[in-house]
Amino acid sequence: MKQLDKLANNFITRRLLVDRITGGLTGRVEDLRKLVSLGNTPIENPGLKAFLNTLGRDIDQDAGMARLFSRLGSLTSQRCKRKLVENLIFNWGITGNGIRAGLIEKGTWIPNLVVISPTMRCNLKCTGCYSGLYCKDGELCEEEIDGILAECRSLGIYFVVVSGGEPYIMKDVWLRLFKKYNDMYFLTYTNGTLLDEQTVRALARLGNVAPGISVEGFAEHTDRRRGQGVYDKVMRAMDLLKKKGVIFGISVTYTRENIDLITTNEFVQYYINKGAIFAWYFMFMPVGKDPILELVPTPEQRTHCGNRVAELRRKHPLFMADFWNDGPAVGGCLAGGRQYLHILNSGRIEPCVFAHFGVDNIREVSLLEAANSPFFKAIRGEFPYNDIANLKRPCMIIDNPQVLRKLVDEHLVPAGHQHSEDIIYDPAVVEWIDHYAQEFKDLTDPVWLDLIQDPNYRWYEHGKEYRELFRHRSSGNQRSAHHRARRAVCHKSSGRCDRLLVGSASKH
Repeated sequence: MKQLDKLANNFITRRLLVDRITGGLTGRVEDLRKLVSLGNTPIENPGLKAFLNTLGRDIDQDAGMARLFSRLGSLTSQRCKRKLVENLIFNWGITGNGIRAGLIEKGTWIPNLVVISPTMRCNLKCTGCYSGLYCKDGELCEEEIDGILAECRSLGIYFVVVSGGEPYIMKDVWLRLFKKYNDMYFLTYTNGTLLDEQTVRALARLGNVAPGISVEGFAEHTDRRRGQGVYDKVMRAMDLLKKKGVIFGISVTYTRENIDLITTNEFVQYYINKGAIFAWYFMFMPVGKDPILELVPTPEQRTHCGNRVAELRRKHPLFMADFWNDGPAVGGCLAGGRQYLHILNSGRIEPCVFAHFGVDNIREVSLLEAANSPFFKAIRGEFPYNDIANLKRPCMIIDNPQVLRKLVDEHLVPAGHQHSEDIIYDPAVVEWIDHYAQEFKDLTDPVWLDLIQDPNYRWYEHGKEYRELFRHRSSGNQRSAHHRARRAVCHKSSGRCDRLLVGSASKH
């Protein structure tokens, strides 16, 4: 065997590998060790190799990923485990990655995943919902969604996120499509109230769908934002999913009010006990009409949340990600087709679920054309949005707001709904965001400049991966702008940082 990704394309060998990996997910450590032996196979994929090495280390230390995969093995049904391995790891991560890489080499950009919000109808009215102001009239029909999924598959995008609105309002449509595209993997963001016993049984039979259920904390916090009695319905849905062995997790919106609670060991352990396998943390964003600015976490709270999530995932057997603070883990902002794009119920295609601006419509252009539109190319051309590529402040909406304003103006991008443009035109909101962005910049830039001086750090300043962040910019402009930005930040920082600047100047 020369390398795992080549072997994965051989049907017989691929099936044996899927059997072997799925068979290793029993919950027993001795079976988990069998997976690590795959690391003895020559593997050219550095990410997969690193994963197996980390898993082996954690098995020896009874920590981290080993404990997570033991839980996954003991809680999840055989069908769901197999679909996770077959669809997400092999189809999306290996086969699909090869298809996407081949198209990118030909000059066409392909996102890794697609988010679809086929309806904006919802049975709840949650405070500050980012999608709450979209027009509820009209939605993508089954035939249209079918066409999107077919194109995704042809482009190697075997992973699709379903959002909304509440996706299970269209549960009959989606259950048919989940079955038809049984070689793809789906993550559904849901409030959980429509996951009744019949629906959960269907998801268990399919195995290729993982619900991410929204919670704000415990009963008081969830019901305050989502409505009285919602928490009890969510707990019932989790009990059903756990009983049927369906992989599921939680989606947490952290605000200035709940941030201390949702970063406690008690909170995390509670949802682990309920059966959650993953936890996605999203910062409350100031979008829509009269955004509730006082709910947005302060820069200090946001940093604290990122540090706590990092500590919690090392301690607890739960896959955790903070989509704002984990910028360095995913290589920065994912928007504009760089990693994903968002298709609305109207067919409009947006760069991000929080950036409510779009030029193209899936009813008029293909997914491929939209990902390579002038607007999306311009977004990728601005990446990494600041001259030192500070991935700790990755967002073009709230961390680097000049980027979103510039691109919307230059490309005459229409608003996604009434008042979505307030985030870039309303004077009070603009002033607030500028102040927030500056505070967060002052807080994180010195830390980032320290980190990228370390040759062992993934984003080492003179390493290949860091330079790749600027791939859409000219190298000369990149170097001079980077040097000016470094000098400006270091000038405001300590003498130690000034010495770093002197030591690095000769390397540019």
